[in-house]
Amino acid sequence: MPQRILALDIGEGEAKAAVIETTFRDYRVAGLYREPLSAVDGPIEEQVRKFIEKYGENADTILSALPGHRVTWRTFFLPFRDAKRLAQTVPFELESNVPFGLDEVVVDFYVLHRDRAGTTVLAAMVPKDELEKHLEMLQQAGADPKIVDVSPLATLNALSLVPDLPPTFIYIDVGSRSTTVALYRERTLIGLRTLLHRAALSSTNGGGGGGAEHSLSTLVVELRWSLLALNGAPLDDDMPCYVAGEGAAIDALQGELEESLNVRVRRLDQIRLRSVDANAGSQAPSFTSTIGLALREVTPTAAIGVNFRRGEFTFHRSQQELQRALRGVAALGALVVALTVGDLYMEYRQLATRATQLDQQVQMVFRDTLPDERAVNPVVQLQDEVTGLSDRVALLNDIVPVSTSTSVDVLRAVSSAIPTKLRIDSEEYSMDSDQVRLRGNTETYESVDAIKQNLLNTGFFSAVEVKEAKVDKNGGVNFRMHLEITKDLRMREERE
Repeated sequence: MPQRILALDIGEGEAKAAVIETTFRDYRVAGLYREPLSAVDGPIEEQVRKFIEKYGENADTILSALPGHRVTWRTFFLPFRDAKRLAQTVPFELESNVPFGLDEVVVDFYVLHRDRAGTTVLAAMVPKDELEKHLEMLQQAGADPKIVDVSPLATLNALSLVPDLPPTFIYIDVGSRSTTVALYRERTLIGLRTLLHRAALSSTNGGGGGGAEHSLSTLVVELRWSLLALNGAPLDDDMPCYVAGEGAAIDALQGELEESLNVRVRRLDQIRLRSVDANAGSQAPSFTSTIGLALREVTPTAAIGVNFRRGEFTFHRSQQELQRALRGVAALGALVVALTVGDLYMEYRQLATRATQLDQQVQMVFRDTLPDERAVNPVVQLQDEVTGLSDRVALLNDIVPVSTSTSVDVLRAVSSAIPTKLRIDSEEYSMDSDQVRLRGNTETYESVDAIKQNLLNTGFFSAVEVKEAKVDKNGGVNFRMHLEITKDLRMREERE
């Protein structure tokens, strides 16, 4: 789900905003907005509130930047690298440069460079009353910023959108009320300054009145001296100079920069910026502070900046954002429950349909099997009928084996095996699945042996055993025989 970041730069006379949408892998500039702020249009707080309501609706994260002239900063070197010692030492390094006590200011810093010798930091400080006033204005507008940075620092992050930056270059951001100038050497920020304008440069288009021309000339001179101070020596000839800001102001300033500073001006409004579409690309150079501020949230490890939301001003997620997050979780939970219920219902419908089909098949089998009976509980009735038939078959098996043809063949084989010249009276003949039992009377013991041998010769029996043979009172011999049916014959019977 995309996250919306609202970055605000509320300056004197104008409010700017950038809305960036982020995904897991990428981001895009969704909108760039600006509106003038004037005391004649009512309280500034009310104008800011309307501005945020208009352009910051549904923002997941809000960031804000203070104007550069409200903040004091300084770049310096400390001969150690430990983060704890830096946090303890930096405020005291700044204290000597301002007429405030440390209990009256909020201090934060950014590490520009760290090596074995120590650490170069950019430290910034803002009076607590300035920060409190800024936060109260935004809170009255319904906004609680996660980060409060400073505009000149935020604008530097927009350089990450410029492809193929050289190791050493100048960066100038021309605003209507102030201009930011920065010097980079070996892709490391060497120094940063903000220059206030005596006149609004946005009204200058190269052919303005003398006051505007004097403002441009003065700005170029201040830029030259600032760069000399930051560099500590004259600038290299043809040093690349990237310029952002209002197109009309850059048009008026470009020629004088190239002539007075001997630099090669590269305008951001003429460069294809990364991750910025064509529509936003034409406006992006005028919104570097808000775009750069938003990039702090998109790529926090690669962005430069400070955050004055610390100490008593530490950011705590507002109740409204918490409620919005809870609503999101509740909506997601409701969706999961709905999908689960829907899945269970579909499974129930499938099972119900299958049960109906099986019931119809049972009814059909019942009607075909028991056409004269009324179906009350078809499964039980069919099972009772199967049980009854099984009992009847078992009873019949006790009398005659299931395979009638094989039983007849065995009986025929037994009859044929008895020699015609012998007298034999059969008193019992019974047959089951694996043997035949005979009981009878014949003339002599030799006749019994002859009957046994002839039965073996039929091939129907694997064994013939005389269980009993004795002389009766009439001089005959009573005998009993068990004839074991051969395995092949039983298997043939089962197959048939």
